[in-house]
Amino acid sequence: MSEVRATEVAEKARGIIMTGLTDLPAGREQAGFAGHVLFSRNGASVAELRFFTDMLRAEYLDAPPILAIDQEGGTVARLQQGVELIPSMMALGAAGDLELAQRAGEQTAFDLRRAGCTLDFAPVLDLALDPGNTVIGTRSFGSGPQNVAAMGAAFAAGLARGGITPCYKHFPGHGATSVDSHHALPVLDVDEATLLARDLIPFAAVALEASAFMSAHVLLPQLDPQRPATLSRRIATELLRTKLGFKGVLVTDCLEMDALAAYGPVEAAVDALIAGADLLLFSHRIELAIAAAVAIESAVEEGRVPLERLEEAYARVFLLRESASLPLPLDESAPHPNVGREIGRRAVTLLRGVPEADPVTSIAISFGGDAAALQHEAPVLSVVCAPADPAPEDIDRILAALSQSGRRAIVLARRAHLHPAQAQAIATILQLYPDAVVVSLMEPFDLQLFAAARHLLATYGDDAPSIGGLADVLFGNSLPTGQLPVVASS
Repeated sequence: MSEVRATEVAEKARGIIMTGLTDLPAGREQAGFAGHVLFSRNGASVAELRFFTDMLRAEYLDAPPILAIDQEGGTVARLQQGVELIPSMMALGAAGDLELAQRAGEQTAFDLRRAGCTLDFAPVLDLALDPGNTVIGTRSFGSGPQNVAAMGAAFAAGLARGGITPCYKHFPGHGATSVDSHHALPVLDVDEATLLARDLIPFAAVALEASAFMSAHVLLPQLDPQRPATLSRRIATELLRTKLGFKGVLVTDCLEMDALAAYGPVEAAVDALIAGADLLLFSHRIELAIAAAVAIESAVEEGRVPLERLEEAYARVFLLRESASLPLPLDESAPHPNVGREIGRRAVTLLRGVPEADPVTSIAISFGGDAAALQHEAPVLSVVCAPADPAPEDIDRILAALSQSGRRAIVLARRAHLHPAQAQAIATILQLYPDAVVVSLMEPFDLQLFAAARHLLATYGDDAPSIGGLADVLFGNSLPTGQLPVVASS
């Protein structure tokens, strides 16, 4: 290989890698990458992150960098200060309004552009199918493929309208397995026909027009028994590009995740490129990104990676960089202020009973988290907090508080179907205080446990706007209009 060609290969190898950063660039070792993924460590507020992204952008002379962030809403939102907090996508699914989903996307784009971002790793198109899945959980719009497709497309349309590139994830689906790919390799043992009729419907609905997809580190043994989807040509190229017609940039999920531990992040980067990925993500250790670039150079020189494959990936990524919108002024007026609270309110789902309570005469029993957000909405409300799996002494403390206060219980449940002691505690409360109001705060798979509850609601998140929406229903005059976005008996 000539020296000129070797230099071009080196540039292109770095040009298909995205890295996370702890500090601002300090030297050439961080130069030449396609862009960077941003976390709260880079700036807790819009203004702080904007300072960081302005400095990054100044380092790029050929085309803007891709400055990506996970700002889905709900539990996955890197920016929390100076932005409109958006509830989970499952809350949007419960609200069931495509126009509302588009407004949420547009408001998210507005906040991200003020922070200097260009791409959002959202929306999630995974289906909420496994009750034990908490890594996706409320990040999913729901379990119905067609509804998820429609809601995801609407949220993405809002992002795009606001000047942020949406990146749909996690192809070909991470919702039907309870294993978290951050910690181990999930296995989805279904055939291609099942995938096409279920998990792939949302991805297929947007594939032809989508600018970016993110892959899932999930093993599908009936399609490829040897390699997870990120590293599988059968899935990343034949299924995604040939069958679904996707022409955009395929981004890997972080290659440092333990799901790929058997391969190692550097070798996984080479294998992902061979399989059909275009943009290789290293979220934490830049030295691994540098090593991956060198490994790709060697793989091209050895013939393991065809030069055409590297050039194809680079061209796609560079086009994505060139399409980036400029940042917005920090003081720009928001397009949809308070849309988060509206989503939280409209998501509240009444399963049965009367969705009303008096904060003066009520006491909140919160399992697995505090009730500060609800108490903020109603300062006169008494609160008792307990672990997700309460010990006997916690249950005794709760029952004593209920007895002594004489107040009506508002029980805030968090994934009681995964916490037997919590489920038993709630059953005891309902037996002794049958007029209690039970609220399922997260995925509503625990609703089936509350057959004894006369008054039963669901919110799909315990973030501030979701709790605010709950307060509007319980303590205000708002009617609960949400619909269950997942199949869950009650």
